[in-house]
Parts: sequence; C-alpha cells; structure tokens
Amino acid sequence: MAAGSWDLQIEQGATFAETYTSTNDDGSAVDWTGWTPRAQIRVLAAVDAELLLDLTPYLTVTGAAITLSIPAAITTTLTRSGRWDLELVNGTTVIRLLQGRALLVPEVTQ
Repeated sequence: MAAGSWDLQIEQGATFAETYTSTNDDGSAVDWTGWTPRAQIRVLAAVDAELLLDLTPYLTVTGAAITLSIPAAITTTLTRSGRWDLELVNGTTVIRLLQGRALLVPEVTQ
C-alpha cells in the first residue's frame, strides 16, 4: 500500500481536528484496532530535519477511524509550515498511510 498524499491546513491558534479512514479493495473499512499511530511535522522530509511538532500525542484509533485532534493551545505554538506523515505500527510492521505538506495559516486575532 503506497501512502496517500494529504496536506494539513492548520490554523494557528484554533483547534485542528480531522478523521481519516481507509478502505480495502472491496470497499470495506480497514480496522486499525491494535495498531499504534505516530506522526510528526518536520521542516523537511528528512530524518535530521528540525522537528516542528510531534503529532503522536494527538492521535487516536477507534476501529477504522484515525483521529488527529490538536488543541488550540498547541497550534498557537507553531510558527512555520513543514512536511508531515502518518504511520501505523503493529509489532515490526510499519505502514505509512498519509504524507504531505503541513501548511500553517497564521493567526490574526489573538
């Protein structure tokens, strides 16, 4: 399974929430129960690139749904855009589900 391309548009100072689901070839939902999600935003898609935000604490898995919910107090601390990906881990198996840009929309009202 190749990772899908998905850009995040994060509004600085606002709560960010998205839910992701994936389907099998027959159209049935993939059940991610037992899998552990992990994700990060880095300046570039490189291991040694500056980490902007570890998204892992803001991820939950409920059956077929993977939810990313970042509190406003955390999005306020972001200062620049970067690259992100979402991986699911089960034992030694790692699947990269999504990858793309993490675009920061600066806050005006504070």
